[in-house]
Amino acid sequence: MTVEEGSVRAARLTDRQSLIDLSRRVHSADDAHRRSLGVPAPSATRPQMSLASLIPTWLPLRPPSVHLVAEADGRLVGSCRAIEEPHRDDWVIIELDAADGPMAAEVRWALLQALVEEGRKKDIARYHAACADVRENLELFGQAGFVAYAQEEIFYLPPAREGAGRSWLRRVLRGGEGRDGDRTTANALERFGSAPSLDDHRGSLQPAGAPDAWHLFDLWTHATPPTIARMEGYSAADWEAVGHEAIVPRSSLNPLLHFTEVSAWFLPQDQRAGGFVQYGASKEGPHYLRFLVRDGIDGSAFLRAALNMISAEAAGAGILAPVRTYESAATRAATGTGFVPIGRVTMLVREVRAAVRQPAMVPAVH
Repeated sequence: MTVEEGSVRAARLTDRQSLIDLSRRVHSADDAHRRSLGVPAPSATRPQMSLASLIPTWLPLRPPSVHLVAEADGRLVGSCRAIEEPHRDDWVIIELDAADGPMAAEVRWALLQALVEEGRKKDIARYHAACADVRENLELFGQAGFVAYAQEEIFYLPPAREGAGRSWLRRVLRGGEGRDGDRTTANALERFGSAPSLDDHRGSLQPAGAPDAWHLFDLWTHATPPTIARMEGYSAADWEAVGHEAIVPRSSLNPLLHFTEVSAWFLPQDQRAGGFVQYGASKEGPHYLRFLVRDGIDGSAFLRAALNMISAEAAGAGILAPVRTYESAATRAATGTGFVPIGRVTMLVREVRAAVRQPAMVPAVH
């Protein structure tokens, strides 16, 4: 954007209502798929998902963060947000919106450039983003030096009392209806079904904590191609907080959703982790599930056991579960448990400088 066309500045508290209106307009537009970050593109055949419905407030989810807006003729025409990833010098871009018009692409480009420049001042090592898999998004991020390295399928388990035909997403778009928050555990079990028994050799689900970090890291390296493992650069220490922080493993959705509580469990198997599940409870909207399954494990039985461990409220709110397209065992577990795919997003990264870390130790394969 030139000086004549407008300017990019930091967002102010007084911008709140204008930003809410902008987000709603952008994500209800016909070409919303071009601006969809972290969530699948809407279509006529699946529920419409957007930041406006997933995030109940424009305020940052994790401090510190940066929020830039584009202004022209005294009104806001664009918004870009990024949050800092805990324990790393990385930013995750969670919003890049521009109002409809002939300058929309230029506004998004100006905001993205300004964000990268702001990160340069703070010596940010890497920028992460997830976007709807359409040409306009990929070209925009590609011009800014981002590379695509993975894709995620977003799976959805509809609320227990409604079924797939009437999801919480449609209620949000209709203006919202109250939901019954006092469902019992029996109701949840009725929805998910009783968990198939896990034989004694494999044990039962156990809470995941810091002492289990190495086993979880081992499971992640088993499920993740080496090139992507090097790109994301996790070590065993990064898995110590998975039971109370929904930061690791990375997904397109965990930076977007507000979690009131985070829990995690793993399935012991032959002195290793055969499965891992992380659950994020949300006060509004969907709950969150991220899981990994080792080859040879009955993924459906594992996932049903995990579903019966989580809050009964999840059965009445619906559950979103991102699964990487290369995680075939997790994909089979999701479809075998009643989850349905509702869209796909592309994971992107821009490497600014080499991260200074200890060399990663890869678990031996026996």
